[in-house]
Amino acid sequence: MLISLFLCSILSFLITYFFIPIFRRKSWVSHPNERTSHRGIIPVGGSLGFIIVTLLSYLINSNYKIILFIILALIGLIDDLNNLGTRFRLLVQSFIGVIYCSLIFNETLFGSLYFLDYFLLIKIGLLAFMVFTFVGVINFTNFADGLDGLLTGSMIILFSTASYLVDRNFIALVGGLTGFMILNWNPAKVFMGDSGSYFLGALYFSSIFLSDSWSNFLALIIIGTPIYLDTAFCVIRRAFDKQNIFEPHKLHLFQRLNRNGLSHWQVSLLYMSSILLLALSFILGSLNILIITFFIVLIFGFYLDRFIAIPFSS
Repeated sequence: MLISLFLCSILSFLITYFFIPIFRRKSWVSHPNERTSHRGIIPVGGSLGFIIVTLLSYLINSNYKIILFIILALIGLIDDLNNLGTRFRLLVQSFIGVIYCSLIFNETLFGSLYFLDYFLLIKIGLLAFMVFTFVGVINFTNFADGLDGLLTGSMIILFSTASYLVDRNFIALVGGLTGFMILNWNPAKVFMGDSGSYFLGALYFSSIFLSDSWSNFLALIIIGTPIYLDTAFCVIRRAFDKQNIFEPHKLHLFQRLNRNGLSHWQVSLLYMSSILLLALSFILGSLNILIITFFIVLIFGFYLDRFIAIPFSS
């Protein structure tokens, strides 16, 4: 496993490093705007390395459903280079979500509920819930990609946990993300872009819904809450303020902490430490200990929101 992790890290790093100057020449770059927190022009599409590594691993293991996530990544790349529009993105995400969720439904814990064979409407409702969650996780993952190393570091811990709890094949993705992290850490030399965040969101959804027990199912949701609850609370607060939740902004907690003086790497380490603490509380403890730790992290988050970050309305 360690050899696979190392080889995937090296391969991902080399692929990403090789394509950085190509992205610059092609003008596949991110310019600073009202949403971003970086300075200067940074190449996007850096997810190519960890996507290729993960794709190879899945194909070797004859898991061809990954092709659906590659399509998502391509849509994300096109959106990075030429805005496709919110409706079109949601339509494509929903369409892929319907296909993927239909394919894996019987492999999920929901599919093991035998009484569903007698209640078709409930089965359809659960499938619709999965598709809605699929689209939500993809977009929330995209929203969370706002500081150097934040999403990458968080996902390394999440998928390391998923490789232990759900499927060892995630170790290839962990290696790919580790190689990418070298170039994405503050100051970032490359961004993953929407292609990477869509891909990671789809795989995170997969790790949750393909869990083999309800405790692992709940654990993987809770462990990801530092970045996903931040995004969820931000969306809800913006909706109450009658703002367009898809418009660029700098109102996430991680952005407001950064704007108030914490560096990219400090904020990223803060979130990564919270996720790691949650993961260890479950792996070394139990679901009950994880829940207690979750409330401690949640209270700490409210403290940061109230006393450390700049006000939400600023």
